[in-house]
Amino acid sequence: MFMLKKLFLLNFIAAVLILAGAAAFRATTVERVTIEDLAKKARSIVQGKVRGARTYWSANGKVILTTYTIDVEEAIKGQPGRTVELTTLGGQIGDVTLYVAGMPAFHSGERAIVFVEQSGSYSVVSGLSQGKFTISDTEIANQVEGLTFPDGQQPRALRMPLEDFKKQLRAIVGRPQ
Repeated sequence: MFMLKKLFLLNFIAAVLILAGAAAFRATTVERVTIEDLAKKARSIVQGKVRGARTYWSANGKVILTTYTIDVEEAIKGQPGRTVELTTLGGQIGDVTLYVAGMPAFHSGERAIVFVEQSGSYSVVSGLSQGKFTISDTEIANQVEGLTFPDGQQPRALRMPLEDFKKQLRAIVGRPQ
């Protein structure tokens, strides 16, 4: 009897350690995309400022969605209008939180350059967090934590001067400098 309890306890501890390890390695596997890939795939590329967010249950009540409203400061590609609404998986409603690794999140007042594509009836960020570049003073950077790629290589964040990034994007999409 003592041996069974000891075996049960060891199995329980092993299961807890496995689950804890799995939680520590949260990641979403996506295709690695270049700036050129993002620019070509995007319906629009905008520079804007986040006005706010609305979090809600999907129509079937199974998934939490968050829609961010972004005031467009500049359209680098496409003709998006004065605002863009981007929808992401995840958010918090009451005590329920849905976190999706690698999904971009926005904060009120944040400025960013975003690559926008259509997915069903939603406008979404292309390439998950690969397609969102936060503007900080005169520099852009993207956050790619939580992403893994089929080739097994680590994600690499991009950081560069804002004007150089915009110049590169305009060259890719054929807009005048």
